Parts: sequence; structure tokens; C-alpha cells
Amino acid sequence: MTHNTRKTKIFMFALGLVMCLALMPGIAMASPTFAAYAAGETEIDTLNVAFNKVIVGDTLDAAFEFEDETAKTLKVPAGANYTATLTTIWRNGQKQTLWEKDADTLPWSRVENQLIERNVPYCIRVRFSPKTGYALSSKAEVLKQKLKVFGAELGKGKDIELWDIAGQNKITTEIQMDFIISKGMSFIGYPFFVQPIIDAEVSGELTNMAPDTGIWLAGAPGPYTYEANNLPVGMAIDFSNVLGKSICYYAITAVNAMDGGTLYVTVTASDGQTCDIPVTIAAVSGGHEHTWSDYGKIDIEHHGYRQCTASDCPGVCVAVDKGSGYEKHDFYPGCNATCKKCGDLGNPDAKHAFTYRVYGSDPSYHASCCACGEFEKDARGNVVKEKHSGGTATCLSGAICETCGSEYLAPTGHKFEFRSFSSGGGNYLHLGFCKYCGIEDTSLRHDPRGGTATCKERAACDYTAPNGDVCGCEYGNYVPHTFEGGVCTQCNADMTIKEIELDIPNYSVGMSYKTLFDPKVIKGNIIGRGEHFYKATRDRDLNETLCNSMDCGEKLIEHNSVMIYKFTPQTNCIFPENLDELNISLTNGELFKKEIVPSGDLSICVLLRVDSDVQSIKLDIPQPIAGCDPKDFIITEKNGLQVTLDNWQNLIEGKFYKGVPTNVDVTVKAPDGKKFPFYDPKNFLNIILKKWLCDLEISGGQLITMVKNAESTEIKMTITLNKAIECPHEATTLKETGKPETCTEDGVKNKYVCESCGKEFFDAACTLPWNEANAAIPKAHLRLLHEAKPCSEGKDGNIAYYECQRKTCGKLFSDYACNTEITLEDTIIHDFKTEWSANKDNHYHECKNCNETADTAAHRPDRTEATEEYAVKCLDCGYIIAPALAHVTHHTVLVPGEDATCMKEGKKPYYKCSGCEVKFEDKEATKPITDESTLVIAKAHKFGAWIDEVPATEETEGVKGHKDCTFCGKHFDENGTEIADLTIAKLVKAEVTVVGGTGGGRLTVGESVTVTANEPAEGKVFAGWKDASGAIVSTDKSYTFKVTGATTLTAVYGDKPSGGGEITPPAENDGLPGGAIAGIVIGSVAVAGIGGFAVLWFAVKKKTFADLIATIKGFFVKKQ
Repeated sequence: MTHNTRKTKIFMFALGLVMCLALMPGIAMASPTFAAYAAGETEIDTLNVAFNKVIVGDTLDAAFEFEDETAKTLKVPAGANYTATLTTIWRNGQKQTLWEKDADTLPWSRVENQLIERNVPYCIRVRFSPKTGYALSSKAEVLKQKLKVFGAELGKGKDIELWDIAGQNKITTEIQMDFIISKGMSFIGYPFFVQPIIDAEVSGELTNMAPDTGIWLAGAPGPYTYEANNLPVGMAIDFSNVLGKSICYYAITAVNAMDGGTLYVTVTASDGQTCDIPVTIAAVSGGHEHTWSDYGKIDIEHHGYRQCTASDCPGVCVAVDKGSGYEKHDFYPGCNATCKKCGDLGNPDAKHAFTYRVYGSDPSYHASCCACGEFEKDARGNVVKEKHSGGTATCLSGAICETCGSEYLAPTGHKFEFRSFSSGGGNYLHLGFCKYCGIEDTSLRHDPRGGTATCKERAACDYTAPNGDVCGCEYGNYVPHTFEGGVCTQCNADMTIKEIELDIPNYSVGMSYKTLFDPKVIKGNIIGRGEHFYKATRDRDLNETLCNSMDCGEKLIEHNSVMIYKFTPQTNCIFPENLDELNISLTNGELFKKEIVPSGDLSICVLLRVDSDVQSIKLDIPQPIAGCDPKDFIITEKNGLQVTLDNWQNLIEGKFYKGVPTNVDVTVKAPDGKKFPFYDPKNFLNIILKKWLCDLEISGGQLITMVKNAESTEIKMTITLNKAIECPHEATTLKETGKPETCTEDGVKNKYVCESCGKEFFDAACTLPWNEANAAIPKAHLRLLHEAKPCSEGKDGNIAYYECQRKTCGKLFSDYACNTEITLEDTIIHDFKTEWSANKDNHYHECKNCNETADTAAHRPDRTEATEEYAVKCLDCGYIIAPALAHVTHHTVLVPGEDATCMKEGKKPYYKCSGCEVKFEDKEATKPITDESTLVIAKAHKFGAWIDEVPATEETEGVKGHKDCTFCGKHFDENGTEIADLTIAKLVKAEVTVVGGTGGGRLTVGESVTVTANEPAEGKVFAGWKDASGAIVSTDKSYTFKVTGATTLTAVYGDKPSGGGEITPPAENDGLPGGAIAGIVIGSVAVAGIGGFAVLWFAVKKKTFADLIATIKGFFVKKQ
């Protein structure tokens, strides 16, 4: 009952608020709003700004359409009397500032690098500023309601949302508005706070009245519904959606003591999207305190006590009730499947963090196991395990598995090798050392013994250790060679040593140099002087000693170094005078230097590179360009090392200046896991570079200082760049494509920009600097001059005139500037006859080539009236206006005919009476012509000889067959139809590939081709032709189609039906499309009846008899 009462109160509270909200618009409209504008200022009450549509994964900067990207002004409609400027951009509502105008610590690159995430709101503040003479409306709500956006859709849950007004300057009338971009529903803000009281009702709203939604929700349209599970005992919620406001109400009468905590109210939008609103419930004491039991999982995120054993318990809310132990699960690292306190959570989406460890039941294996104890299993449920591998057992340590890191093989014990040491006075002693740890077993010391020397080999000691190992160390001297003609007669060795091959022991970072003091001669008549003559150095000039035979077992390999060995010729062999003739090869390391030292020994220096060292730095510095900003200056390292430019010196107004050398501080960073080789920082720079075992190349600058950090992972250099020069403009790009002028609109020239200095030009060669004043191309006609032509036989002439060649214009002009427009008729110079032509009223001169007349004038009679003897004639043309009174008999004269042309009608010959102008068909004047139109010969073209077609090829265009009119010069086909364009386009060929048939090849696009399928194999039937997409395009064995492009057709075959049952269909996509099947089936029923339909049902649909019966029944169901 209490619950129902609370619901009623919430409802009444909501109803009251709704009534208030309903009254607000009327109050607002009735209240006077005073706005003060400067004299003459025009009020703006509608704002319009551009945004772009974006999606999840786009960069945030893609949402903006800039008018001026540098000033960060957004595009507004052309002619707008205000500007829109970005001022601030936040992420996650306004919790994280991404960018702020004029804040150096928050650069625009943060927006460019920010990818749009789902369910994350981005807040964008825009400042609208009126231009001079204008003011924005002081009614912020009016501006808000009339706001428009172009380029994107404005509205709740749309591309862009208007969030709220962020303030308006009452003097300048500037206004700031906050917009939201949210791809998916999100709640913006901090948790709501509720302070319950035991046995007293507390009610309120989960709302913020500032934004339109009534609560800070974005990314989804209203109205919204609200629900919450596991509310504290005595709490209820309700909601309303009125006048565009969505409000969630709550009421709580606390009965239990509570530790407090956070609950979540789930909001559902009208499109089904949801998000959670956090609500913090404050702690409260004095109510019922639970007697807790049943500790365990609450949900996949929390555990705690789940039941109260008290008989008078009013109910439990584990999330907030006092003493519930409600907390997040205590997971093993990387695992969310098992809680350390409450065990397996039964989460189907849980993830384990598997790592390899020794498999408990069989230590020779390792398995993939999570810290919670769960082993990774295969599809059959078996534990995934494998045997240990990798690593090498040594005398001191066992083999370590390279996969799981556990020791799986015991140490081997010492493995001894024998070496020869000088005991002074030319005597030698052989000692046994462990090959792994270098420990000597003194019991194995012995004097050299046994063996036989030759000119090719020294005597090999045949001492045998207790374990049976033979010493094998060489000792003594070689027997001298017997040379004849420079070649030994015993071993064929050359007296002059020309080739040496040395076995340099394997080495790695962390091992001592000791083994490197024992190189082996694989080839070459030389003898090593012994370890006392060898040394290691870290200097390129070879002067410093890193270690020698006395301390080589203590010094560890850390960086690049050089081993220096000395050798003497074997017995009576000699080194070549020119060491270029001596070829030296090594099994490890690189030959660094070879030379004959003053003692006559051959010194061979071997460079030992280590993978963990950077081997070279190659900086490529571009030429500085005067006037350019160094922020765009890039120094690259050819090996891919990271280079950072830290500080600039000697700039003039922040830019490079011609002829002035500039210094820059450069940081070069070694790749992860690598270091720069050693050098002594106490030395001068020139000494360092002389000694450093790292190749340093700097093109385009000179090194001034160099400092390496303590970890040898970074080097800071100061480099003097080459003096800045005027930009040569060697590389340009088209920045803005121009627009050609038209007859009515100005054009714009192309704008090119130099990639080096950023200067703009009219031309790609950068010879004409860009300026806006000369950027326009004045509108002009594309004139073509038609030269003046005099009249000729059968043809009129024309004046000189100009024609605009643009198809959209085509106007004619009499002047070069195209100011005086004329018609085609105005251009013609007619060839008028010299004799007069006349009719009963006028006389005139007639054009020989068309129907144009000139000099038309009324007849001038030579007398007032005719007499018996004389007719009235025209004084100018002789036309008989009235015959003589005595004229009775007609005396005719022949008037020759005129042939018709395509431009002028012709005339048949006729007879005219010389005394009265009457026309006759015959000389005897017996057939007067009463209708002179019968004399007219219609206009007609006169064709020349037929010109045969010139076929087109793939390389050249063709010419259509035609005949030309000898009068007008136009082209016509065999039927006399005019041909506007004689061109036959070049042939386009396409490859038609036929698989399983014939008829393909390289064919002309547009021609028809027929492909024919091969005969099907035994037991198969032809099913159709399949194109490259897998669709059946025809079921005809011989298929004719028009070639439109490259085509591949494959003949498809299915199994032949074998009576009853189901037919085996062809492979996937080999059947007919659904629409084709429907058409075939319907047509078959209409034409062939049910029997014919049944056959087709099996052939096309590949169905059983039962399917056929079910379908036939469908045809006879009576329609309702």
C-alpha cells in the first residue's frame, strides 16, 4: 500500500510540473523583452552554420566545413552578415578539453588525431558574431529555435545536436552555442545525488532544466523511458515526457541502514538505444540492520551477502545496504572468469589470460594455463600441451624452455678444450679450460708431446685426458717449405701468401671477450702470435685498449668493438708487398683494417657489430628556404631512426633568412631494444667522431655538438644548416583548379603552390606569382573568324565575321570584340542579277542563289494610260503595266527555265506575251498559265559521286560512306539523309572467355556473338551459362548476346534425372535466379497445364514429388 501511495505522489508531482511547463510559453510571450540596438543596426534572428556528416572511426576534424581554417571560422551562407567561429572542443561532454582557440598547449592536432568513438559525446562551442551594422537578436530562445545547419542534419539523435546557449554578450550581441556530436546514446554529466532519511519521504527529479531534453542525454531521439532494478527498499521512480522535456522523478522513504553506493537508472530512447544514468545514494543510519548470510556472486561484476536472516527484514538492496560487502570481484590478472573470493562466475563471455607453465602431471610438458587454474583446451576438451624446447644446457645451468621459461634439462657439467700457453723462454704448456665457463682444470696441464710437423701442419699434441679426450693443440714450428719458382714442391703452397681465412668465434652481447682471443686459421700459411699480442678496443682509431689477454675473461661484450690480431708468416713464406693482393675472409665479424706493422707482423682488425647497437646515423637535411617557417622543416634519418627537432637559433622573425646559417637542436632516438655505441663524452667532438664505431653521415648541415644520454638511447645534436637560399620552386602542386571563362561568366585561373616555400603561382613553372587581382579570366566568346569571301558562280559571298564556338552560345558577331551581334543573314553577300525581275506591282533585283531580293520599288509608268498603239510600261524595268488598247493577238517570247538548288527554287521555261505580260505554256499562246506556282521547281541537293566508307580500327577512327551536295557541301547517306558527323569511333575490343564451349575470342564491343556449350558428359545435362559473378545468364545451349566488355562464361552441367525422387542439383550458384524460376513455372502452368508444370518443376526447382503436390494444391485454393 505504501508503494501505491508513493506512486500517486510521484504522479501528482509530475502533473504539477507539467502544468507549470505548459504555462511557461504563455508567460514568456506575455513578458516584455527589451532589446537595445545601436542606431541603424539591423537585427539578425536566424543563424545558419555548416557541419559535415561523420561516422564512427572518422577523425573529429572531418565534421567541420571551414570558411577560414586558420581562423577556425565555419562556413555560413553566402552574404551572411555574421561569422561563426570555433572556440572550444571537448570530449565526453565537457570533461576533457581537446582544443581551445589560442591555447598553445591544446593544439588543433589533438582534434585531427581524435577518432570519433561510439557512445562518446563531443561538445563543440561556436561563437556567432554580427558584422558591422548588424546585431544578433537579444532573444536567445528565438535564435535557438530558428537555428539552421546545412551539410548535416540537426536534431536530437541526428548528425549534430544543439545542446544549449553558452552565454550572450549584451553589448556586442555575440552569442555562444554548444553543439553535440554523439554516435550512439550517451549521458553527459556527473552522478545525481540522493540523501535518504529513515522513515521520511525524500523526493525529487533526475533532471537538468538547462538543455532541451530536460536531462543531459545525447545521441538518440526522445521521448525516453526510465527503469531501474535493485532500488533501495522504499524507493520508486516515474517519468514524464512533456513539451519536449523528459524528466525522471524519484521518491524514497528509507527503512534500512545504508552504507551508500551508486545505482544506475537505465534510459531507453524512442529508437531503442539505451544508456545508464548514475545515481549516488548517500549513507544513512538508524534503520533496520541486516543479519547477513549467503555470501557469493551478485552479478558478473560484483559479489557480497545476498540474504538477511532476520524475520522482520523489510527487504534487501545489496548494492547500498549496510554491511552487505558489496564490491567488485577480485580477479586474477588478465582473467574475468573466476573471482578469488566467490569462484567461477559462469560468465559465457569471460576471458582467461593463458600463459605457458609446467604441466603438473608431466613436467616434461608445458601447457597454456590461466592464473585461476583453468587450462586451455582444444575442441575435444583436451588440455593443450607440448614438450619443452629450445635453450642449451651448459656446465653451470640447465636448458631453459624458450616457450615457458622453465628449466627442463639439467646442467651438463664442464666441457673442456685444450689451449696452448707460453711458459717463457720459447716453451709452451697446454691447459684445459671449460668451453662454457672458462674454468681451468689444473690436473689436465701438460707439456706438448707427440705428433709430427710438416710444411703444411705443425705437430699436434697427442696427450690423452682421463676421459679419453685428445689434446690436439698444435705446437712447435712448421718444417720449411721447399720452394721452386715460388711454389712448394711438397704442398703446392705459394711462397707469397695471397689468401687467408680465419675462424672468429661466435659472440653475443653479455659474453666475455675470452673466446675471441683464440681465432683459428682455416686457410693461409700464417701463425697467430698468441693472445698476448691480441687486444679488444672500442675505438675506430684502434688506440684505446678495452681488454687484453689478462682481463679478457672479465670484460663483457656490450657494444660494437674491434678485435686486433697479429700473425707472422709460416716459416719461409712472405706477405705480399701490396696488401690489396691479400684476400682475407672471416667466419664472423667484418674486416675493419689490414696492415703490416713495423715488427713485420700482419695486423688484422675485425669489427664486431652487435645487434643491440645502432650501426649508423644518416641524417638527410633539406635545403632551408628563405622566408619559410621551420615548423614545416623535416630532417629524416635514412635508417628510419626517430628524429625530433627541439629548438631553433638564428631565425629572423621566426623564419629562415637568406644567407643566414641556422642552428637546430636535433634528438635522434634509437629503436626500442637498441642503443648507440660507446664513446667517451670527455673527448672533444672531433676526437669522438674519429673514434666512434658508429657511421655518422650528415648531408645538408654541419655537426656542432653531440651529447648521448646515460642510457645510450638518445643523442642530442646541434647542427648548423646550410645557409638559406631563395626557393628554386622545384616541386609544385595544383592547389586550386581554376574554372574556364564562359560567354556570360568570368573564369578563374589555376592556382599552383610551391611545396617548399608555400608561395602561390599562376603556372606550374612558378614564373608568375599569384595575385587575386589578375586571377579572373574575363568572360569572352570563343570566337572563330570566318574570312570574307566574294560571290562566285553559283554561290553567295560573305562578309568577315566571328562565330562563338561554344555549343551553348553559337552567336555571330561583326567585330573582333564580339560586341555587335548579327544574324547569319547579315553575313551573306548576295549575288544579285543585273536585270530586273518584276510582278504586277514592283520590280526588284533577284539573288542568283537564293530567294533574297533587293532594290524593290514600285513601277514607274511611262504614260498615264495606254493608247491604241502604245502600252503603259515601267520606266525602270519595262514591265507592261497595261497593254495597248489595240492589243489583241499575243506574240510570245521564250523565257528560259532555271535549275533548282538546295538553297533556291528553280523555274520551268515558259512563254510570255511581249505585249501584255501574260504567260503561256506554249509558243502559240493557247495555254495561258493561271497558277504560276506550277512553274516552280522545288529546292533540291545535287549530289556528287558516292564516297566509300573507311572502316575504323583499334588505332584510328573511320569515316562513314557518304555523298556530298555540290551546292552546300553537306554530307548525306544513300537515302539522302544528312550526316552531321562522318566519324566512326575507334573499335573497342574485349576478351570473351568461354569455359566448356566454343565461340569466344577477342571481339568488338557492340557486336553480337553466339557461344555454344560442349556436349555433356555421360550422366550429365546442360544447366546453363554462368557469368563471373556466379549468376546463370542463360539456359540456352547456344546463347547469343551483345558484347559489352570483358566477359567470362562457364558452361554448367547437372546430374541427369533418374526417375522419381530428387534430382541432384548443380553446385552452389549453378541454379536459375529466383525470378527466372518463377517466370518459368508460371508460364509452364499457363501453357502446358499441370502435366507440363510437373515436368518443369522437377527440371528447374529440383524438388521431390511431395513438394510438387503441395504446390499444385496451392493453385486450387479458393481466393477469399
